[in-house]
Amino acid sequence: MAIAHQLFRDDYDKPESKYASTRSTLFGKFYERIIAKWLEENRGYELKRWSKGAVNKPRIYWGSISLDDFDFDQETEFLAKVKKSLKSKVSHCTPDGLFQKEGKLYVWEAKNWPRYPEKGPELQIWNYISDNPWVLAKTCTCGKQELEISGFLFSWWELDQAVRARIENRINRIIRASKFEIVPSIDIMNDCISSRYDWYIKIISQEKVNVDDFFCQLLGKA
Repeated sequence: MAIAHQLFRDDYDKPESKYASTRSTLFGKFYERIIAKWLEENRGYELKRWSKGAVNKPRIYWGSISLDDFDFDQETEFLAKVKKSLKSKVSHCTPDGLFQKEGKLYVWEAKNWPRYPEKGPELQIWNYISDNPWVLAKTCTCGKQELEISGFLFSWWELDQAVRARIENRINRIIRASKFEIVPSIDIMNDCISSRYDWYIKIISQEKVNVDDFFCQLLGKA
């Protein structure tokens, strides 16, 4: 049962409504907590954190990327965009997290636009990756350490299976290894809603208290 599919649609099943926009914006404030926890609990990953619990986000410096290491034979347009991005004034990107599993490290980036899953997600993903080519990195900096990257996890709201496979295969062909995986957030949300994990209920309850308190203040009830 695709429960999560209806989260950002109004009673008329229109994803572009203001109703959907408000929900999408709200979801964007905390969905990363849910995705990260699910990956830890269900896939055996461990998100690197600082001693006080904050996420220890890695940095990928464009200067560390050597384009000679990759297969761009069928990717002339993509290569041109990547070269332009690597020469930009911004020297690096900061993905959303770094997971560890069985002694290997995986860079994680979450990009979810749940209001518009049907408006060309494949092109949207390729434009994003060509502007931010972190999938070409072999190392990242976390804290003061330079660490070797074993793979990449990319959270996206919803993708047709054929499109997902096409993107994964194309990127893995470029980087010459099966390192890139798309993790559909809608599948994780469906599992969380139906399974009602204790940790999931805790996250949602915490966020609900915060939002309820805010609206009570707006109504002068606080």
